[in-house]
Amino acid sequence: MARTPSSRERGQALVLVMLLTVAISALAAGAIYLTGSGYLISRGQEKAAMMRDAADAGIELGRSALNGDPALLPDTGYAALQTGQPVLDAGGNPIPGVTRSIYVGPTGSSTGQYGVFASVVSVISDPSGAVLVRRGELSQESFAKFAYYTNSEGTGICFGGGDQIFGPLHTNDNLCIYSSGARFHSTVEVAGTITGASYGTFDQGYTQNAPNIPLPTVAALSKLATYATQGGMNFTAPAGGTATQSTLRIEFVALDVNGDGTVTDPNDGFFKVYVANSGANAGYVTGTALSYQRTASYNNQERNCGDFHVNTVSGITDTTFYTAYDHYTYSFPSVTHPPGSTIGGGGSAEGTNKTNNATYSLERNLTKCYLGGDDHLELDTLAGPRYLNTFRATDAYGSWQQYTATPNAAVIAALKSPASRALDTTLAARTLEAQYLWPLARQYNPNSKGVIYVNGNVVVSGVVHAHVTLVSSGNVIVADDINYAIPPGSAPCLSGDMLGLIASGSIYMSDNVMNTPQPWSSSGGYEHLSATTDEYLQSVLLTLNSFTVENFAGGPTTSENCGTSQSGRGCLYLTGGIIQGTRGAVGTTAGTGYIKRYAYDQCAMQTPPPYFPTTGRFYRNRYYELDPVGFSVASFFASLTPRQ
Repeated sequence: MARTPSSRERGQALVLVMLLTVAISALAAGAIYLTGSGYLISRGQEKAAMMRDAADAGIELGRSALNGDPALLPDTGYAALQTGQPVLDAGGNPIPGVTRSIYVGPTGSSTGQYGVFASVVSVISDPSGAVLVRRGELSQESFAKFAYYTNSEGTGICFGGGDQIFGPLHTNDNLCIYSSGARFHSTVEVAGTITGASYGTFDQGYTQNAPNIPLPTVAALSKLATYATQGGMNFTAPAGGTATQSTLRIEFVALDVNGDGTVTDPNDGFFKVYVANSGANAGYVTGTALSYQRTASYNNQERNCGDFHVNTVSGITDTTFYTAYDHYTYSFPSVTHPPGSTIGGGGSAEGTNKTNNATYSLERNLTKCYLGGDDHLELDTLAGPRYLNTFRATDAYGSWQQYTATPNAAVIAALKSPASRALDTTLAARTLEAQYLWPLARQYNPNSKGVIYVNGNVVVSGVVHAHVTLVSSGNVIVADDINYAIPPGSAPCLSGDMLGLIASGSIYMSDNVMNTPQPWSSSGGYEHLSATTDEYLQSVLLTLNSFTVENFAGGPTTSENCGTSQSGRGCLYLTGGIIQGTRGAVGTTAGTGYIKRYAYDQCAMQTPPPYFPTTGRFYRNRYYELDPVGFSVASFFASLTPRQ
């Protein structure tokens, strides 16, 4: 006989039937569904997930639109890329009553950043208003990310001879590799094709037929003058000289301001500005190669080169630098002794001896050349003993530009520190020179934007301690080694040094007798007249034309060794990146020019020089979800107006 269910059991069964009935009804209505794990998911949850996906897709649509047409981003405020567009579900069907709007605008601080930070806001709405708001914060990539970039490869220039490129490479042209081989350690993008690809080693592969990346325009670069003006660092070079000369020179200087024995503290960076009196003296400023072994009165650069003599006057022994001009103008019994009385034998003999002395002075082991304004150079005449490292605000051919008549006491004291460099130790001399030191640190110049602008050509040399960008409306001439006080790779990027060089024209390694062996036309002999034949350039360079070593093919193919290489004219060490319109000539496999030694400063990608131009391409930085309650797109962008 069957047992009659108890009232409790009947109740449990009734509840189970009711739950199954509700579930079946809900499934039939599409309100919930069963997953493979047996969970019940509401249609509302599925709808919310689809709306989040639609919001994120809107951010990517906005970024893609900006990369396709950067003009879509307004200078201020915001612009609507899409308003009230239907949102589709996974099946491609519109979700009833749900729409998406996409807005873009500049946001966040742009201090020190040439490119802009932008936001793409994707708003999902239903009839009640915004129900989901997602923000994508975007940044523009800097040209400083490239170890190598060209718009045009030029004619007959290829990678080879074991060249190694350590950072990203991009060219809007075809790329050529010699059979002698080259290695590319990072990404390679070529808008055209690669000839000799089999000779290259590509650690991260390569892309051919890539999209073009246009160079910035002259007008865009000229905007940097505004930032320089705000910091009081906008200069104009007097007219004169050739395309590869300048009448204005900037020398970077690192000083031990706090007396700790180093020049690497945040406020230790300075620079000096030397301006020639007239365009006729451009060779004096750039250290242009001498035209003749015997110097003539019309060659101003003859005052740069000469040799040292031990000179004793009134019991004081002074190792004095006498220029080739001095040797040619005054009578020296022998260039190995101090200057003496007029050589006997009449005008003819005297003239001959002067010529010989001038020539010989350029052939001695103690020969040295200096840039215009250097402490070693004579004012104009041979006027008794000249003690080394004596700062002169003005010489016969130009003058240093004063920063302040009341220099900071710490800067004056720094000029006596051995870590700074050998200088006058007298208080008066240090006080004078301190007036001509332009600070790069905001401690001494709170208005500094990290940009120096020169209207015209500019010569550059020295030791850089700062994050700074030097911009020229004309050409930049590198007249001597440029180094960082904190070498690349020796410190985290935020605390390291970085120099950007930007030229609307070209960037040249100067054809000077300090670094480059050059012929004297009278005999064809070669002299490098330098403590070292190697050249160092630690910078990120951008030129709308070319980066070129002057007369790269003008020297003998066996003038100076570079490592184990028996050809070339020494090593050219390049650290940083080269961005140029047309690839310029630096060295060739035939042995002319410098042998190149590339390195890469990854800090150029992570913390580029201030206001360094960008490619215009936006990349995703971070995503945020915003509170949709009462959300106002106008108020959002107004609250994030960029600050300069």
